[in-house]
Amino acid sequence: MLSVAQFSALHGINKRTLHYYDDIGLFSPAYRTASGYRYYAPRQNIEFEYITMLKNLGLSNQEIISCRSDPSPSKLEGLFARNLDTIDARIRSLQRTRTVLRTLRRRLDACRRLTHSEIQVVTLPETRVVRIPLDANQFDLDQIYVTARERWPHEQLQMGIGAYIDVQRIYDGDRNRYSGVYSVAVDDEDGEPLPAGDYVQMLHRGNWSTLPDCYARILEYCAHHHLRLTGCAYELGLNEFALRSADDYVTRIRIRVERQQE
Repeated sequence: MLSVAQFSALHGINKRTLHYYDDIGLFSPAYRTASGYRYYAPRQNIEFEYITMLKNLGLSNQEIISCRSDPSPSKLEGLFARNLDTIDARIRSLQRTRTVLRTLRRRLDACRRLTHSEIQVVTLPETRVVRIPLDANQFDLDQIYVTARERWPHEQLQMGIGAYIDVQRIYDGDRNRYSGVYSVAVDDEDGEPLPAGDYVQMLHRGNWSTLPDCYARILEYCAHHHLRLTGCAYELGLNEFALRSADDYVTRIRIRVERQQE
């Protein structure tokens, strides 16, 4: 037999908690002396672990008492099945959150290493993105957010809301209007693929209003290196959640390119 002090120390709980469980009929000692001392049998250790498991699943004391008062296999099987579904959903949610945190960490690392705006050609693997067509002005931020919020779950929003521009608009000089919004897909099976290949990439540190000027530099770079823009330009803020001022904003622009004959 274990005393209240021994049992509480063994399970890492307060003695008052055991007294309370006894008072409400949730978990009572196997033996009580004539003078009122409580003692727990060794078999009650695993029983208490099951109760702790049910409480961790979110069941109330009364729900657990009800289960224990009529512990039929069918009732417990239904209870376990429902909670397994809940646990699976939590695991999927935590996995998506882990993907978000790892992605944001990589972006912050890129911002930390950036000393000035830079342009280069990078070879990228296939990336999956979710896109929403939207004809919006560069400064229609509320409209952009509301549109994304209506279509995407929280984890997808937390991956960042970017915008894309058809490259023809860039060549035509219409660089203040977006063709839609996008985000890097949290789940690999979601969205559509951005093909692997060569992309011109610009990391730009500066206020949002300076973005249109970046495209003039990109076009100049491409002309010098005999590159042709294709598809869409994808803009994404890399440090929106770690800004000290608007001038610290780091935007990544990526556009797929094809090499032209010199």
